[in-house]
Amino acid sequence: MGYLALAAATSHVGAIVKNAQADPEVSGVLHDAWRRLDAEIAEARLDAVVLVATDHYETFGLENYPAFCLGLADEHHGWAEFGNPGGSVPGRPGLAEALLGGLTARGFDLSRSHTMALDHSFMVPLAKLPAAAAAGIVPLFVNCNTAPLPSLRRCLDLGVALRETVRALPGSPRIGVIGTGGLSHWVGLPRFGEINEEFDARLLALLEEGRAEDVVAWEDDRILDEAGNGALEIRTWLVAAGAAGGPARVHAYRPMPAWTVGIGISAFEVTP
Repeated sequence: MGYLALAAATSHVGAIVKNAQADPEVSGVLHDAWRRLDAEIAEARLDAVVLVATDHYETFGLENYPAFCLGLADEHHGWAEFGNPGGSVPGRPGLAEALLGGLTARGFDLSRSHTMALDHSFMVPLAKLPAAAAAGIVPLFVNCNTAPLPSLRRCLDLGVALRETVRALPGSPRIGVIGTGGLSHWVGLPRFGEINEEFDARLLALLEEGRAEDVVAWEDDRILDEAGNGALEIRTWLVAAGAAGGPARVHAYRPMPAWTVGIGISAFEVTP
């Protein structure tokens, strides 16, 4: 049987890499937290990472916009849009096919892509977590910005189904799940640059208490009003939380006006 060896979540805004030294007293704390998380990933000796993120109209457009899509390529290329990280990262197509079959059997009809390129929501976390890139990835796209969105409940349940699917894999592969996105920020809206620390603190506290079920009761309109359209990306955190089954361990949180986002970096306790 497979083993879910690690679960984590992190913000992914491009400025993390493009303006890395902004406000060094604050950003330094965050860079230290990414280094600690990367060390945890390396220590977990992963055979692959399921990297859960969204897309900003680079790979998916209105001619084809799935709720969920799993990448099955041998190699995934970064878009390098607007100066964000590019390059390529190895895929794990055999594992991806097994996950696709297992998730389908558990009621999740995911789309699939054999040519799935990756925008900054995947590539920035990989730049900060090189141990995840070295393990090879299965990218899992979650629609976080084009209505109708999959519900928060559906995303948490997808994480649970992912955990069950991993544990049913043949052999003994060690798999990690990392969600990327959020926290509070407004993208392309008049409130661009605002950060809602109270919203971010409330979300992280619930996850630390193992109360992801409370988060799924939140309405998207409330999230939009309180924390911006970028906060809808907490769906990826819920996938990671559902996969882990246990509470979060927040490595760091800081509001970063220079990056226009509340930055969270967290690992999760994985249930036995």
